[in-house]
Amino acid sequence: MLQLTREQFERIVAQGLEGKPLEICGLLAGAAHPPIEGVAVTHVELVYPIESDDKSPLTYTLNATGYLRAVKDIEARDLQVVGIYHTHPGTPAYPSQTDVARAHWGDTDDLLFPDYSYLIVSLREPAHPEPHSFKIKGRRIPDDVVEEPVAVV
Repeated sequence: MLQLTREQFERIVAQGLEGKPLEICGLLAGAAHPPIEGVAVTHVELVYPIESDDKSPLTYTLNATGYLRAVKDIEARDLQVVGIYHTHPGTPAYPSQTDVARAHWGDTDDLLFPDYSYLIVSLREPAHPEPHSFKIKGRRIPDDVVEEPVAVV
């Protein structure tokens, strides 16, 4: 389960609405905890908005400089990157083929970040943003795309 605060979620939504019709993105920092009664919980402590180099309504690419700055700050705070978030301005919150492909090293089957949560917030109905989080395990959609619960508390 991915757990974030109402304030963190609202910050992501505000960033997405400001950037609409383009996809926006960023990092989630926090800590992953061992499963309790079979449920692993990832607590988000901080949200790091990062500019997307793509400037596209269909794809995002985390800006390398923004990514490195965020990781440096995350490590200085003794936290870890636990996920990547982005918006889908007009489509459902489900990983696209591009999202899944970019979770891998080039054309290989090796994942860039095998344990990350991939939070997608659909803004197709701006008054009712839809957060969904996924663990990407491979390239096959839907078999390798595993949804995890999202708790906004």
